[in-house]
Amino acid sequence: MGLAQNAYIEASNVYETSLEENYKKNNGIFYTDVSLAEKMISELKIPENSIILDPCCGAGVFLYAAKKRGYDSVFGADQDADAIKFCIENTQGGTFATIDTLGKKPKDILEKLGLQQKPNYIIGNPPYAPITGDTKLDSDYLFTRKVVDTGNNLFIAAIMRALEIIADNGIISYIIPKNFLHVSSYSNLRKELLSDKTILSIIDIGAYFKNVRGEQIIITIKNCVCDEKHKISLKKFSNNRFVNMVKIPQKFYKDEILLFTCSEDFSTYKKLTKSYQHLGDLRNGYVGRGKSASPDAISGKDIRKFGYKNREIPTEGNIIFLQNIYSAEAGVIATFGGNLEASQTVTIFTDGDKKMCRYILGILHSKLINLYLIKYCYNHSKLTMHTDAKYLKKIPLPNNELQTKYFDTILRLVNDLETIEYMSQNWFNKLEELNQIVYRAYNISDKEENFINTEIKKIQSKRWYINE
Repeated sequence: MGLAQNAYIEASNVYETSLEENYKKNNGIFYTDVSLAEKMISELKIPENSIILDPCCGAGVFLYAAKKRGYDSVFGADQDADAIKFCIENTQGGTFATIDTLGKKPKDILEKLGLQQKPNYIIGNPPYAPITGDTKLDSDYLFTRKVVDTGNNLFIAAIMRALEIIADNGIISYIIPKNFLHVSSYSNLRKELLSDKTILSIIDIGAYFKNVRGEQIIITIKNCVCDEKHKISLKKFSNNRFVNMVKIPQKFYKDEILLFTCSEDFSTYKKLTKSYQHLGDLRNGYVGRGKSASPDAISGKDIRKFGYKNREIPTEGNIIFLQNIYSAEAGVIATFGGNLEASQTVTIFTDGDKKMCRYILGILHSKLINLYLIKYCYNHSKLTMHTDAKYLKKIPLPNNELQTKYFDTILRLVNDLETIEYMSQNWFNKLEELNQIVYRAYNISDKEENFINTEIKKIQSKRWYINE
C-alpha cells in the first residue's frame, strides 16, 4: 500500500466518522473499503477508454480505485456537497458533481456531469434503506411509484436509475442486500432483470459491512437481453478473493435467484423441486402463526425437538408446533401440538389426523429438509429466519408410493424420539435412523446423501452431531 493510498484511506475514515449516525442511517450510507473496490474494478476487466460512473459515490472509493488502475474517464455524483468536495480534493483527475441522482432524470444527471454520452460502466455501493419516515425519495411521480411497487428501498431506486443511465450493452456492478434475490417485494425488478437484461455474475460477500444488518452480494448486469444459452456465474468472497462456484443458465430462473454452490447443489435442488409433491399441496392442511394470547399458550421457547421443555406431549389433536424463529445452526425445532394453544412466536401446521402430523414432524427434522430450507428457501442466509407459510409450503414430500412404504417406520421413530431421554446417545441414534429412512423415502442416492451430510455439517451446530 503506497503513501498516497494510506493518506486517502485515513482521510476517508475521518470524513466518514464526521457524519452523524442518523444521517447515515436515513440515507442508507455504508462506505466501502479500498480493497473491495479494487477487487470489483479488477473483476470487471474494464476496457481502457471506458466511461466509468458512480452515481452515489460518497467519498469516491470506487473512482479512486479506478484512477489508481489507470482509468481516466471517471465520474462521480452524490447529493452530499461535502462528499463531492472530499472527492475533488482526494481523487485527482476525476469529474464530480453534487446532484441527487436518485431524484433527478437521466438527462439532468448527464448534463450536470458534462457527459455527452451514456457511461459504459456504472459501479458502486448505492444506499440501501426503506423509504419511510425521514428516508425519502425526491423524484417524479412515475419513478417514485415504480420504486414503491418494487420494494420501496433506496437501492431499488439506484438500480432502476442506473438502468436508465447506462449505455446499451453497458455494465452495472453494484453491492446490494442479498435478500434482493428472494424477498417477494423485490419480485418485479428481479423478473425484469431476468427477462430483459443479462446477469453476468452474482458474488456472495456475506455480512461484509460491520454495523449493517444482513448480508450483501455484488450483482453485475449487462444492459441487453441475454442469449438463450447464457449462464450466470455464481461466486463467493473467500480468503480475500472471489471464488468461482458454479454457472447456472439464466433462463432457469423465473423469479427467485438461488445461489448454488456447486453442480451437486443444483442437481439436488432440481430433484427435490421437480420430483415430489409439496407441503402446500396438502389441501386439508393449514400453515400459519399461533394467535392465542392466553398465559397458558405455548411459546416458541417452550418447544424443543420432538417435545417440550416443561410439558408433556398431548395425546390427542391434529397440530404441529414449530418455533417461528429458525436458525441455521439449530434447524427445525418442532413438536406435536395436539389440541394445545399457541402464541405468535409459534408456527402451527394442521392436518386431518395425528398420524399424518407425526409423519410430517419426522420429515421436518431430517437433515434433508433442513438443508432444503437453509439452501433453497432461505438462500444460505446466516441471519435468523422465520418458519412462515411461504417457506414451509415449498417443502417437498415423498410421493404416495414411497410415503406408504415408509410411513409406519417414520411414525415409530418419531414416537421413540418423543419418549427417549432427550439428546441421550439412544436419542441421537434414533435421529440418525430417521435421517436414513427419510433418505430412502426420497430415493436419495449414496452420492446425494454424502453431499447433503457434508453440507449440513458445515451449517448446523456440532451439538447435533457430536454423539454420532
